[in-house]
Amino acid sequence: MNAIINQIPSALRQSVRRTGRRMVLEAALTTRKGAAADRPAPDFVIVGAQRCGTTSLFRALAKHPAMMSNVLDAKGVHYFDTGYDKKLSWYLSHFPSKSDRDAHAASVGQTPIAGEASPYYMFHPAGASRMHKAIPDTKLIVLLRDPVKRAISHHLHMVWEGHEKVEDLDEALDLESTRLQGLDAALLADPTLISRTHQHFSYMARGHYAGQLERLFEHFDRSQVLVMATETLTENPESNLAKIQEFLGIKVDPEIHLEKRNASDRFHPRQDTVERLSEVFVESNRRLGDLLDVELPWR
Repeated sequence: MNAIINQIPSALRQSVRRTGRRMVLEAALTTRKGAAADRPAPDFVIVGAQRCGTTSLFRALAKHPAMMSNVLDAKGVHYFDTGYDKKLSWYLSHFPSKSDRDAHAASVGQTPIAGEASPYYMFHPAGASRMHKAIPDTKLIVLLRDPVKRAISHHLHMVWEGHEKVEDLDEALDLESTRLQGLDAALLADPTLISRTHQHFSYMARGHYAGQLERLFEHFDRSQVLVMATETLTENPESNLAKIQEFLGIKVDPEIHLEKRNASDRFHPRQDTVERLSEVFVESNRRLGDLLDVELPWR
């Protein structure tokens, strides 16, 4: 049986797993929607960026005694990007109730937290405003990685998942501006619109972090937003995980460790491709450094 399963393309296996998980998830949510009024907003959301270690960070935080899982231990809810056609009660039904929080607090001896990680929120042009409208007091975590490596990893991941049929990175980069043309305006104009092109093929666009952070800061006070470079987190994970726990207002647990998830070491682009991408991000990297008043680890 395993031999037969292994013959199925990985992208198709991924699609089947996602579909099956979604069906189980929706069935579980059906029993929770009626009690959504008793379900507080998440304490934190990891909003980006994609391919910057958001899964690793979320799974590390999930090991903390104060952390309560959302329904079916899902990482990302994707309400403020691709699920905005649903009601807010649907979103809140993913998270633990007040009574469950009280019971958990009594069990672990500290105030519990719950959260999610949907790294498309920050890049979606309406993500920040939608979050502020629904969960204005929630803390946001942003991980940023060298945009050159992020773009390469993004393309590899899209090819592996079967979304991207253009396997040559340079060709995909050539197509990007045409693919994305007008989509920001369209997504802002129609709250029900979902663009898989915008979500999946934004290799360079997602690496222009300054504009995305400026949009976040328009809606959320900077004290609510923790921004950290992925390279900084991975270089010294213990101390930086401690900073994140302190930001979330939970006791620092030294037993929490960072593990690689969704990672790929297949970075073998042509040197001229790396130089091309490096040139693309010169100005946005400068803006980002000025915005955060830090020296970026990849500059």
